[in-house]
Formats: sequence, structure tokens, C-alpha cells
Amino acid sequence: MPKANTSDRNSSAPKPSSPQKKQRRQQPTAQEISQLAPIPETLRPGFDVLFVGINPGVISGLKQLHFGNPRNFFWKGLYQSELIPEPIPPEDGHRLSSEWNMSIVNLVQRTTPSTSDLSRQEMRAAVPELCRKISSNPPKIVCFVGMGIYEAFANKRKVTLGLQDVVYDLSAPLDQQAPPLCPQNVLAPGTPWCYLFVMPSTSGRTTTYQNPEKLQYFRQLKYIRDCTTSKQTLTDADYRHLNALEPLVRSKYFKTTDRIIE
Repeated sequence: MPKANTSDRNSSAPKPSSPQKKQRRQQPTAQEISQLAPIPETLRPGFDVLFVGINPGVISGLKQLHFGNPRNFFWKGLYQSELIPEPIPPEDGHRLSSEWNMSIVNLVQRTTPSTSDLSRQEMRAAVPELCRKISSNPPKIVCFVGMGIYEAFANKRKVTLGLQDVVYDLSAPLDQQAPPLCPQNVLAPGTPWCYLFVMPSTSGRTTTYQNPEKLQYFRQLKYIRDCTTSKQTLTDADYRHLNALEPLVRSKYFKTTDRIIE
């Protein structure tokens, strides 16, 4: 008796259905993005650090969380620099203000798919409101998480990273044209002021600076934060220590160009 053709039998048998592929989340429409509410902000006088982001991305806007994209280095940088004592996800961001005396605001409240969707005019128009937040709730340090934010804030085309050579005069009346920035040494004794610090954007889209380089700026900020808990003015020794914490990277933005991270 001839043997049955098993290959024909198998080929005609129905194949088991494969599990369905995980469907991607449907992206919100432009109209839906435009209707997203601003991310809540916590403000009060006396924060050690007030971080300033540029504006919410889509993931942050949908989650209503600051730096809500898991690719963003912000929360990792806080922990790895020891600005906070334990790693936290964006969902626990409220602990910044409740436990560690820091907070976050955005320059522009509007959610956009990309920061390139913001015009310089829109960013400049948001500066007076940011000044109002700073002056009404004076922190010790204002940290701009991205060079473009400080460029718009100070109305400058070229800025340097790290601690700025001007401070924010907390006693000055608010001017609609420019924030009250001036060298610290021109202020009268007893005049309240706060430091200004600029770090690279922590967005995962920012590839000019890698995370080890970004971390060095978090470490600089941590050192300044620690200094300001015991004194208001940094000493020459403090500035030398900050210079030693500069990122070891070849980049046009850094003063030192021949030191590279291994």
C-alpha cells in the first residue's frame, strides 16, 4: 500500500494563528495636541533650584508630567548627580518640591510635537510671565534646561553653558522688555538675587551632548546647590572646583577643546 504524502497533508492543514502584533498607540491629532492643558506647576519662595524647561512635548502633555518622555535624561541626571537621593520616574516628580526643595516650570505652556514648532517670538513673549514667577517666588538658583531657553530669556544669540556671569536681581521692578540681569558685583549690599545656570537640553533628541556630558552639568549644579545652602556667594575656590567639573569633551561650546571623555 503506498504511503500517504505527509507533505501534502501538512500543507493543506490550517496553520495555527499567530498572536496579533502589538498595535502602536494612535498618535493624537494636531487639534487634540492643541487642546492639551498646561502641565501643573508648583511654586513657592525659597526653592534651592527652579528648573525651566522649554515647553511640553506630546508625551509629557498627554501624561501631564514634566519631562515625561522615558528617553529624557532629566530624572536620571538628578539621581546620578546626587541632586536627589533615589531614582524616581516622572510620575513621582511631585516629590521634587515636597521632599527635595526643587521645582519645574516651563517657559511656554503650549504642547508641541517638537521644540522647532515654537517661534522665537512666542518664546520671547513668554519671558515676562517667567520673570513674574521668579520674582514672586524667588529661588536660590534658576536652571535653564536647554541653551535655547536662556537665549530667549536673556535675548542673546550666543550663550555659554554652566553658571552665568550675571545674576537675576530680585529687587528690580519687572520690565516687559528684558529680565533684570546684571553682574553680581554691581548690586548694593543686601540686594536679593539668584544664580542663573544653563545646562544642555536633556531631551533624547539632543545628540550634540551625550548623557555623560550632560551629567557633568548636573554635577556642577549639585555643587552650587550645596554651596548655597550654607552661603549665598561662591568663593574663588568654589569657581575653581566648578571648572574642574567641566565636561571633558571636544565641542565648540566649551572653553577647553582638547579634553575628551573616555
